[in-house]
Amino acid sequence: MKGQKGEPKGVLAIWNDLDPKIETDYHEWYWQEHLLERLAIPGFLTARRYEGVGSGPKYFSFYLTTSVEVLRTPEYLQRIHNPTEWTRRCMASFRNMNRTACRQTIDLGRGIGSAAVTMEIEAAAGQGDSLRRKISDLLFPELLKSPGATGFLRCQLWEGDPGITDQKTAEQALRGGEDKRVNWVVVIEASSAAQAEKAGQRVGAYPLTQGGAKKVGPPYVYRLLHYLQGPDGR
Repeated sequence: MKGQKGEPKGVLAIWNDLDPKIETDYHEWYWQEHLLERLAIPGFLTARRYEGVGSGPKYFSFYLTTSVEVLRTPEYLQRIHNPTEWTRRCMASFRNMNRTACRQTIDLGRGIGSAAVTMEIEAAAGQGDSLRRKISDLLFPELLKSPGATGFLRCQLWEGDPGITDQKTAEQALRGGEDKRVNWVVVIEASSAAQAEKAGQRVGAYPLTQGGAKKVGPPYVYRLLHYLQGPDGR
């Protein structure tokens, strides 16, 4: 796949709202414990946290891993089956949780933006290869070279893996009910929230439903809060 060499990297993508009563504790938990805990697991490379600008879930976080298989290793499973007391307190206050283990199948552009836009895509039956080629060979290159594209830094496609995503864990039980999950998601990093919004508009206007997409979800724009590298990400 153009823009990706060898085995695709893995992504654990999370969108969520939160009980506002615990918001201060939530931010402290993420920065003081949770990100460090996850990045200590072999195969975890980097972590990022975002806050929403406009509609959509208020928070978006993701971890980059050496492959999606890291998300079912004994080391990872041991951690999510044995949450800390702080994790128990915070995760019980998650709302509207969407958690998906993905393969990063396309990665074009470079750098890290101060904002990002995410858009869920569902491929029509039997159209995955065609849609992936359209995104890789047409949509992303056109977007990165379009007028005003200096504000569009990087374009990625993440493809959800239901088998790895849908594992029953102690952490999932804390959140109550079933987590939602995405099918595919386009993620575009940009130099500002305004540029991320513009990128989302351009993707939304692109004829993906004529190229194999069953549906394209709304754009959710986020500003970057934290970026952190783990020992494996150096």
